[in-house]
Amino acid sequence: MAGVYIHVPFCLQKCDYCDFLSFESCDSMEPYVNALLHEIQNAQITQPISTIYIRGGTPTALPSHLLCKILDAVASVIATAPVIALAPVIAGLTRNPPTEITVEANPGTLSREYLHALKSHGVNRLSMGLQTTHPHLLRAINRIHTMEDFLENYHTARQLGFDNINVDLMFALPGQTLACWRDTLQEIIALSPQHISAYSLTPAENTPLWDALEAGKITLPSDTTDREMYHLAREMLTAAGYTHYELSNFAKPDFESRHNIDCWRRVPYMAFGLGAFSFDGKTRRRNPDNMHDYLNGRPPHVVEHLSEADHLAETMILGLRLTKGVPEADVPPIFAPQVAELIKKDLLVQRDGQVCLTTLGMDLANQVFETFV
Repeated sequence: MAGVYIHVPFCLQKCDYCDFLSFESCDSMEPYVNALLHEIQNAQITQPISTIYIRGGTPTALPSHLLCKILDAVASVIATAPVIALAPVIAGLTRNPPTEITVEANPGTLSREYLHALKSHGVNRLSMGLQTTHPHLLRAINRIHTMEDFLENYHTARQLGFDNINVDLMFALPGQTLACWRDTLQEIIALSPQHISAYSLTPAENTPLWDALEAGKITLPSDTTDREMYHLAREMLTAAGYTHYELSNFAKPDFESRHNIDCWRRVPYMAFGLGAFSFDGKTRRRNPDNMHDYLNGRPPHVVEHLSEADHLAETMILGLRLTKGVPEADVPPIFAPQVAELIKKDLLVQRDGQVCLTTLGMDLANQVFETFV
């Protein structure tokens, strides 16, 4: 099986923390979609497609008719791909439509008409980037939507039959307190989405947020508060019936993101669009990240040939992102000393035939991962 990733590099307005490959300009939307369609339609599909994930930027910054053209191309990809003979078993999921099709959306770009178009064109998983329920915090990170926008479009999506919705949340925002974060979690839990992603804000260089931090214009919560927010999310979401299945992701039973799980299990994927990376199990290739080059059909180039050592390291680093961890049988023998030492430090634990991060290991995950590099 393989996944498909599609990159839409447009936003109505970039958030202050964003360092993704995206643009506020809308001038090249139609030429870009035409180039994207050409790339998709000329792809050689040799494996069954398990997931399709459309991300950005903001995919829903496109006019709906352009995004629907992409979705029509997606339908063609599914139609021409080899058939999955038996329903795949992914992380024990029992809820198993043939292909999971996710579109990311900013609540400020949606409407009833737009949501209806997505549903009628096969989207069966909607990911809504809310980040926070507090207006002053939305303004602090330069989001274009309001909480009212989110609620209106969330309830409309429910009315239209979307039964698999993710809500993206961020913590450790400028000016955010533990009480604010608790409020956000309570409000979203009350809405009962199938999936919640909770990420800590990580400042990136060459962004307005980074510049404001460097200039002393804003401050972020302390590292201690950041960890308190993470622990609070784990506590409240698991108490509400969500499974904490990946470091930053929580799902109701059977609604884990297949796209997420496949990424951490190193399932091959094809990627389309500006700057998009593909992975065939042995190499990573990247499409051109210059718009002129992409529109003129410059082919992708290999950016990394994975060695055996790379494969072994990624098995541990990516696999340990899943809270279930890595099967003991899959742990490369070369890493046995590192695993034993991390167990002594209470960063890893052996449980039910798996090697996984402890609670402390989750807090210090980057340190754990560096052990296997």
